[in-house]
Amino acid sequence: MYTKKELRKATKIIRRIASEHKVTEAQVRADMLEAMQYGRQNPDPAVQERWSEFKYAGNEPTVEEFILWTASLVKQ
Repeated sequence: MYTKKELRKATKIIRRIASEHKVTEAQVRADMLEAMQYGRQNPDPAVQERWSEFKYAGNEPTVEEFILWTASLVKQ
C-alpha cells in the first residue's frame, strides 16, 4: 500500500484544495468521496476494470489513497 509519508502528502493536498477554494477539508473529502462512489458505480466494463486495479488498505479506499492512485495513473 502507501507509505505514511505518501499519505501525509495527500493530506496536504486536501488542505491546499480546501484553502484555495475557501471550503473546509471535510467538504473537500465529502465531494471527493461522492465522486469516487459515482465512479465506482459506472457500469462501463473498462471503468470497472480500472477500478479493480485500485488496491487500498481497508474495506473502502480513503481520499488520500485515491489521490495517490490517480496520481500514479497520470504518471503512467
